[in-house]
Amino acid sequence: MRYPALIATGLALTLSACGLGGLSSAANGPCPRIGVLQDASNFPVKDQAGNIRALARLNIISNSGCVYDKSNTDRTGFSTMRTVLKIQVAAARSGSTQMSSVTVPVIIATISADGLLTGRQKITLDVPFNNGGTGSEEEEVEVRINYKGSGDADTHRIVAAFDLDRDEVLLNRSRQGR
Repeated sequence: MRYPALIATGLALTLSACGLGGLSSAANGPCPRIGVLQDASNFPVKDQAGNIRALARLNIISNSGCVYDKSNTDRTGFSTMRTVLKIQVAAARSGSTQMSSVTVPVIIATISADGLLTGRQKITLDVPFNNGGTGSEEEEVEVRINYKGSGDADTHRIVAAFDLDRDEVLLNRSRQGR
């Protein structure tokens, strides 16, 4: 069973990589904090005996800046902020493992200033291994935040995480010494 709700409960304490975007034109505005949920930043690939055969690591390597659309605020009461994140998954397999790739599920969530999950999308990346047993894959993901009013969405949060089960989250915590 997967626990995407872990994203909402752990977000406030574990965000990293804040404020990757900035101001560059009249349509652009401040970006929300953007980061990877540390408890879900590693994805262990296990065999049937429970041995880790590969490990994937999640990063956000850039975003396109944040573009605001406030044209309908007077009519609807809501504005929209949009950014494009570049998600990267790097993986390595153990020396004895012969797999050619690993498939990993990633969740990108938006969280309001009061901690409510306001949006969620899931992507799956297939990371091929080279002859040395490592590999990486990148994907661009558009994120939109619809919010009330004509202000900015910089009090919201955007977080990426692997879709992990409880045991995988606990494994990540133990590897981080927590």
